[in-house]
Amino acid sequence: MSQTESIANQLDDLVSLERGEIDRRIFSDEEIFDLEMKHIFGRAWLFLCHESQIPKRGDFFEAPMGRDNVLAVRQKDGSIKAFLNTCSHRGNAVCRAEEGNVKNFMCTYHGWTFGLDGELVGVPGKSIFYKDKLDFSQHPLRKVAQLESYRGFVFATFDETAPTLEEFLGPTGRLSLDLLAERGDMEVIPGIQKFVVKSNWKFTVDNVFDYYHPQITHMSAFAVGAIPAPPDEFVEGGALTAEGNRLEVPFLPTDLHNIVMLGEYGHAISGPEQDALEVTSGREPFEWRYTPETQKKLGRLGSRVAGHPHIFPTTWLTAGAQLSLRVPRSPGVTEIWWFSFRDRNASKEQQTAELRSHIHYFGPAGLLEQEDGENWEQSTLQTRGDASREVPQLLKMGLQTSKIFKDDGLAVIEAPINEHAQLWTYHSWREWLRNPSWDELRARTTPGDSI
Repeated sequence: MSQTESIANQLDDLVSLERGEIDRRIFSDEEIFDLEMKHIFGRAWLFLCHESQIPKRGDFFEAPMGRDNVLAVRQKDGSIKAFLNTCSHRGNAVCRAEEGNVKNFMCTYHGWTFGLDGELVGVPGKSIFYKDKLDFSQHPLRKVAQLESYRGFVFATFDETAPTLEEFLGPTGRLSLDLLAERGDMEVIPGIQKFVVKSNWKFTVDNVFDYYHPQITHMSAFAVGAIPAPPDEFVEGGALTAEGNRLEVPFLPTDLHNIVMLGEYGHAISGPEQDALEVTSGREPFEWRYTPETQKKLGRLGSRVAGHPHIFPTTWLTAGAQLSLRVPRSPGVTEIWWFSFRDRNASKEQQTAELRSHIHYFGPAGLLEQEDGENWEQSTLQTRGDASREVPQLLKMGLQTSKIFKDDGLAVIEAPINEHAQLWTYHSWREWLRNPSWDELRARTTPGDSI
């Protein structure tokens, strides 16, 4: 039995929608990670960059696609192409910089040179050593199978048979990007924050939708006023300290209205809605509101979203005008990238204040992400224990109690704090690993009437 067949036979046991249970092996198993690289990151549309990062011809940005690195390059005619950052001669990287502007790419090993379009244009000693018999046209840099842009967000896939980007995104994925694009004339602030956590990438994705943890994990942020504290309401059966005392921490009200949107291929949006947040907060980071005109563009449901959108597999868009990539490096290592956006037309004071907020909350110095990272690393570590990994991961909050209603192409759940988006992500992850056809994958990841 092959590796793929062996894992495929276990998938229903690894993720159970009915029980709300996840097998912890999926966070540390090497074979599963290899299949993720092949069947998810080798097929899905993956975010590369924003067009504002490469405005001029010759501008480039290096981005990860699974284990591969690709160069997104602005062409002479204004279009964008992307190709693997590996020389077609001996495999060395043809570019050592992460971004910049060039007239061509020259491999530092033997000097093979490639144009902005990836075509081979120069080989040292082509007459002496190759007797002018080397066909340059047969050895360009390897291009991605497809590249498209939606509202300035550039995506690519290695799969020639993949649906168009717009179809892949669907209503939920498109809304996820619209929520950021509609904040103004948006551009990426130069300088991408990058750092590494010793965590499986799926823990970092899971946390995007988790509104159950802030009151405990980010207690210090509440205490110093970095996050506006909710009303003085406490959840029944709250946490106890090590000494046995009741831990009275401000908790989001039990009836806080959350809105969840589940999309094909695993995309999801989940978190509080705008009206609910007005009750619990009047300060940063939730005070920003869309204009009436923009609310109309986003639609009745879209304009209510204040939670976090996520495009499967690893693109998170925050409510604070940021985009984060969770880049899997190994089963136990994830590299996190933060892209911060600003409105070109905003005042310098507003741009500065928003950037300060971005850095303060997320990234390597982010108050919230440092605390989250500790949990992710510990959770990953415990999946390696022979006995510990036998304890299932639980996602039972609101399980089989919420109905899905369809509106404007969106599959929507309205409920208190829940784990529907997490469970939907793992369900979709399971279906991707089955490696079905695109039509089958879409059918298996199209939301039904309940979860």
